[in-house]
Amino acid sequence: MGMRKIWLFVLVPILVLGWATMAWADDEADVFNANAGNIEPNPNPGENHVVIQDVIVSDPGPFGDTTPDAFPTAIETVTIRKIGGTLEDHFVIALRLYLDDGDGLFDPTVDRLLGAVNAPRLSTGVVFGRQGELLVLVPNNGSAEFFVVADFANDAPDGATLRTSFDLTVGDSLIGGPTTTSRIDSATSLPILNFDAGLPVPTGFIRITAATGDAETDVIDETPARTANPGDSVVLQEFIVSDPGVSGDAIPDSYGTLIRSVTVRKVGGTISSDKILRLRLFRASPRTPPGWDEKDELLAVVNSPDLERGVVFGDGGRRLVRVNDNAEERFYVVADLAAVGFVNGDTLRVSVEIVARDDKTDPGEISSAIETPMPVVASNQLVVEVPPPTLIIGSASITGKSRIPISIRFVPAPGLGELQIGPDGALTFDPTIVQVLNIKGVGPYIVDSVNIDSIEGRAQFTLTLKPGRTPLNEGVIAEVEVDKAPDAPPGESVRIDIEDIEGIEIVDVFRDAAGHDLLPDVTPGVITIKLIKGDADGDGVVTISDARLVAQFILGLASLTPEQEEAADVAPPTGVIDATDVRWIAQAASGLRKLEQTNAALAPLAVNKPTRAVTAKLRAGTLEVRVSGQSVAETTVRVFTLSGKAVATVQASGPTVYLSEGDLAGLPNGVYLYTVTVLGPEGVWQSDVRKFVLVR
Repeated sequence: MGMRKIWLFVLVPILVLGWATMAWADDEADVFNANAGNIEPNPNPGENHVVIQDVIVSDPGPFGDTTPDAFPTAIETVTIRKIGGTLEDHFVIALRLYLDDGDGLFDPTVDRLLGAVNAPRLSTGVVFGRQGELLVLVPNNGSAEFFVVADFANDAPDGATLRTSFDLTVGDSLIGGPTTTSRIDSATSLPILNFDAGLPVPTGFIRITAATGDAETDVIDETPARTANPGDSVVLQEFIVSDPGVSGDAIPDSYGTLIRSVTVRKVGGTISSDKILRLRLFRASPRTPPGWDEKDELLAVVNSPDLERGVVFGDGGRRLVRVNDNAEERFYVVADLAAVGFVNGDTLRVSVEIVARDDKTDPGEISSAIETPMPVVASNQLVVEVPPPTLIIGSASITGKSRIPISIRFVPAPGLGELQIGPDGALTFDPTIVQVLNIKGVGPYIVDSVNIDSIEGRAQFTLTLKPGRTPLNEGVIAEVEVDKAPDAPPGESVRIDIEDIEGIEIVDVFRDAAGHDLLPDVTPGVITIKLIKGDADGDGVVTISDARLVAQFILGLASLTPEQEEAADVAPPTGVIDATDVRWIAQAASGLRKLEQTNAALAPLAVNKPTRAVTAKLRAGTLEVRVSGQSVAETTVRVFTLSGKAVATVQASGPTVYLSEGDLAGLPNGVYLYTVTVLGPEGVWQSDVRKFVLVR
């Protein structure tokens, strides 16, 4: 009895499978072209997401067997092939297959993408799906609509034609599919050819249609010879689009030039694309001075650009920019260079290729065509000058204990391995103005030994890379802890340098992580003793003695130096010392009031420095402050209230600082002031006071 139960258990699935394999579906699924207006018969060169074939699979369909057979249609593969026309394969840069979401209208944002192929070889056939796997299941007594979608190259020739076919396979027991499938009705003749006027006959062509205005617009290169340092933003190519230009047809045709895309390619030089962090396209603004400016109109941005393959600004469909008839516009292609990886004398030359054509969204908008042969090669190449490795001593304005950064720039790969100051060289300072308390490593570096002579004003130390850490090419490597000397008067400044006892710049050891000795330049720093508001006697703290001294000054019983008068002037109106100042200082000494350090906070750290351009832009909720200039080592942005109270400080290596919502957390909406302090090879420079509005 037990043995019979076992055999019954084994035979049941065998019998079930046997019955399943004996069921057969009908040949009833029809494949035919749709006529819903999705196909674009006259696409432009460079246009993307163009429907070139629109096909419906219906189970059952309107032809032949129209009775449902209770089985769905399991589609295994779809093959698209060029079967006619003059358009060569390489002018179709991408081919996609979409499944409609059910509304009969193509929309790439909601329709289901079944597959995408770049550089498709349409002449030999492009296959979507895999043998033995389910691609799409068309339900019994239902249908599915497919869109064949192409992206055309910017240089697709005007008048070129394309005809495609749609073929498919169905299968039983596909992975992910049912056991049995309906098959294609004999009334359907595969492959289905693209069509005209909704008829399932091979009469339809896609025809590329380019600009119809006069070919009169000139593209004129005006790229100057230029050099740049690693980390700089630099113009790779400068060009003018003139409608009409002086060459060829110089008679206006009453149409503007509608630029769809600008393609930038590398045509020569030793700089590879991985050394370019970002590529931007600007149009010159009439509100900025001659030459490229960050305030010019930004048209497009590409991060991590591939210049070898070509960087395309604009998608080829929507208009990128319009140049009016009988006018000209100037454009700049700007590259943000990496901070490391260059060899002195590296070069780069690029070209631009411009596509202009009619506005298909507005039948009345016609574009003049470009008559200048494309591409236009830059007349001069970029040359990168790699400065020597640089050791930078930070600068600051202090009232007491502070930390001064020591940073590096332009250290070649693999980065800094060891720094030794001493026994010949030393970090020098004036001990009557400032005292060095300690030196500590930052990040991957550690300071092994420190020797400080507070009498002579000399400090020596050794810095090495921590085991297993990655060396830096640029950035902060150490911090110097300093304090003002007991009798240092406000406003006094001291130079911090690295020198021997003869005053000659010397760095004992500056070695990369591979063991190669390097000879760095040294950028000295400046420390300024900052004025403390309310500290009239200059002892570094606000006490009741300061209030008493100011009262005596008002009564004519004591005299004050200009620095003391500035410290005593704490209450409005500015420039007048009276009883209100005495009262405020006394309250501050008692802890009842906090004095605003307005003048000290906004005082420049250095004078007679070269002018720099500062720009501030809001990008995705972040305030970007950028300084243009050569070899910017460090940038600091300080934010103040309108009364001068410091509320935020953000510092970064290089020329750009980003102030995020986190940096401004807790600040109410309103108008704020800010200053920008820059550390460069010539020392420290501070901008004028600027404003921005915080609105959440």
